[in-house]
Amino acid sequence: MSSRVGQTFGKYTIMSLLGRGGMGEVYEAHDTSKNRTVALKILREEYSQDETFRTRFLRESHSAAVLQEPHVIPIHDWGDVDGNLFIDMRLVDGQTLEDLLADTALAPERAVAIVDQVGAALDAAHAQGLIHRDVKPANIIVTPADFAYLVDFGIAQTRTDTRLTMAGSQIGSLAYMAPERFNNKPATPAVDIYALACVLHESLTGERPFPNDTLEHVIAAHIATQPPRPSEVNRHVPAAFDAVIARGMAKDPDDRYGSAAALGRAAQRALTQTGQPANIATTVRPSSTPSWPPYGEPTHAGAVTEAAHSGGPPSGPMPESPTVASSAPTPAARRPRWLLPAGIVFAAVLLGAVGVVIGLLAGRGNSGQNAGPSHPPGSPAEAGGLPPIVQGPDNSLSPESCDQGFSLPTASGFGSHAGRGTPATTCYFASSVLTSYWNQYGNASRLPRTVAAPGSVNCNTVGGAECAGPNFLVRCEAVGTENWITCTGGNNARVYLY
Repeated sequence: MSSRVGQTFGKYTIMSLLGRGGMGEVYEAHDTSKNRTVALKILREEYSQDETFRTRFLRESHSAAVLQEPHVIPIHDWGDVDGNLFIDMRLVDGQTLEDLLADTALAPERAVAIVDQVGAALDAAHAQGLIHRDVKPANIIVTPADFAYLVDFGIAQTRTDTRLTMAGSQIGSLAYMAPERFNNKPATPAVDIYALACVLHESLTGERPFPNDTLEHVIAAHIATQPPRPSEVNRHVPAAFDAVIARGMAKDPDDRYGSAAALGRAAQRALTQTGQPANIATTVRPSSTPSWPPYGEPTHAGAVTEAAHSGGPPSGPMPESPTVASSAPTPAARRPRWLLPAGIVFAAVLLGAVGVVIGLLAGRGNSGQNAGPSHPPGSPAEAGGLPPIVQGPDNSLSPESCDQGFSLPTASGFGSHAGRGTPATTCYFASSVLTSYWNQYGNASRLPRTVAAPGSVNCNTVGGAECAGPNFLVRCEAVGTENWITCTGGNNARVYLY
């Protein structure tokens, strides 16, 4: 297929070639009718007249377009120009995970964060009955803010579709294919879980799980060789990841994690564990008890968003865990369901959590800067002070104050507390960002992270805000030597995690 750079394709002016894949080429193009720059995928000429490939290509556009998940690149348009099928997608500034891994492995924390985001995209697809079947580093785009997108649903398969694989061929990349796919067994969401575990291994070590020069040996390894131990390949990888990879790459689909989110949570836990893992065999479920939940079961919270304005009901459900406890009373009419009931707080006092409760209730005095939730010895907040939290009522339709901020009863230390950073930030949004951040990552980090969380209003009603459906996209990182994490988004909204 010759390059189309400099040519006109329907309403598009082709500007540059971004990449080639098995089914087509992707260009940077200018949409003259909408006056915007897009990523334009055009089906390879030799396949344009093949009905099987045309069907698969059109299904990619429809499958991805209906997925309302922030880690799936939005589809603007699709169709046919002079017999050539195309997809018009959002142009993302980033590079593939394959490119990131070209020189070295990723730090474990970064690898887990990226895989966790891809897992959210996969779970959304699985809930719609879609199976990607080609999860690999080349199909994951990572932005400079480490926001990950899963791309190329061109070979995605719905559970009710007839198989579109041409006789004698296998779709997908052999290096990441689950054992059952080599035996012509029906593809289930478990094949994507297996591939994601392969991607996690490569991200941690810089090597594919079964590197080899021949396809025959790679296939044989997927079918019969035990999953590799990433800690033996890269000494900087905690040994707890060995069990995560072992279960994610289990030979029997029923023995793998029940969802991509479950794989992500296990990887998050492995970050904090040291020493040798428990007997890996004990982490595998018996094949007689399938581990994945019903396809429609809700998954974990994704990225964090913040509302620049509040008032009215939240635009989406709050994540269920961890619970956020406020040190200031919340009016009964607007008390979110995810706040701790008074009885639980009282029980916590009876159980000995007096120090925490006193820290939450003591207040910050008149200035609001020198008191607040208690911190364990040596925490960044204790060592370097608190961030400049905004005091007084917020600007929501039903103004409320949260001068004492919010805290997580299930975690302590750096990043487990939150407060408003600007007058435009609502109390609801401050707690939403805190909860969503910890639900997605399971810990706090100074590294840049992107999350999406519900606000008090629909994100699409706030001018200039980056949105993920009705939620707000928020960028979080520790700036310079500050002992807190600053999360910004929406319309001049800011939340401090400390």
